[in-house]
Amino acid sequence: MMRFDRDCFGDALLAISSISIWVYAVDGAPLESTASWASPSQYLNRGTMSATEGLFPSIDRIEVDPAAIKGYTRESQFVGLAFNLLREAASYVCVAACTLGSEPTWNRDQAAVGGNMVRLYKLLSAFLDQTMQDRRETGDIISRLAYETIVNVRYMVAHFSPTLIDSYIRHSLRHERRLQDTIETNVADRGGEILPIEHRMLKSLDRAAKVAGVTLDTVDLKDKGPWGGKNLRQKAQEVGLDDAYFAVFGGMSHGVHGAWQDIYQSHLKTDGDGTFTPKLEWDQPRPQTQFLLALISLDAVHDFFGFIGGDAALDQVRDPLEDLRARVNIADEAHESYLVGKTWPEV
Repeated sequence: MMRFDRDCFGDALLAISSISIWVYAVDGAPLESTASWASPSQYLNRGTMSATEGLFPSIDRIEVDPAAIKGYTRESQFVGLAFNLLREAASYVCVAACTLGSEPTWNRDQAAVGGNMVRLYKLLSAFLDQTMQDRRETGDIISRLAYETIVNVRYMVAHFSPTLIDSYIRHSLRHERRLQDTIETNVADRGGEILPIEHRMLKSLDRAAKVAGVTLDTVDLKDKGPWGGKNLRQKAQEVGLDDAYFAVFGGMSHGVHGAWQDIYQSHLKTDGDGTFTPKLEWDQPRPQTQFLLALISLDAVHDFFGFIGGDAALDQVRDPLEDLRARVNIADEAHESYLVGKTWPEV
């Protein structure tokens, strides 16, 4: 029997269900709906125990009607549909992130994978929040972070071993090792006097190392390679996400680093004559990123359930995940058909 951290997904599903669902009237005018998914209180019996065995929680299914989609006249209608589908996908991520497997807790190596699923849930929640506020620029930045997290989860699951997870953790702790070395050098230069702030920092670094199960002195600062011996693009290729690399990671990196392409596209106005004025208005979200995030998030959910719960876990989610994937593809293909014949600035 699978164990869930019921307090975990109870609170998280309540939080994500508070994000409004957008529906559209017959004439296409957007209306904010009070509809939401079933409250977790309907299937959770909250108590003092953090781990519980039970049935997979119920997640409402977003309907995708091809006939209704054909009547869409504005891209904002596709944005609303994509938003709801991603929100449904994020709920599966939420439950996956709170699935403990056959034991009431994760060990360190499992926690490296499970913690990334928790991170993915939070990133998707943040992305949905920014989309709801019509802030495409910050949403794109978050989508880049979500993509990297998905790659990390799937690569860890595909090649899971104590050695791989140890590489991941040690790579992460290089900053802490440098910080420790800097403090110890400053203390030595001061003749052994430790300032109160340095004492607190060293204690914090020691706690971090103990939780990680390593000693900071064993973290090799001369090792400049990526964890696992492969960079992100190579990891993405191994788990079949190399096509998405350019769309979500490569392109969205402009926004992360404030590159010219991001400045030109989102923060400046120009007629192409070499003159510019500031653009403080936010760009409107588009549905493509939401469709793609939903699809690749479902891959991570599938892999994680198989990793943490085996066939018993997959049996509970395989059909609903495939059903949601099919609906996302239908909506995505309909949007592509809608774009045929349109040119900039319509698209």
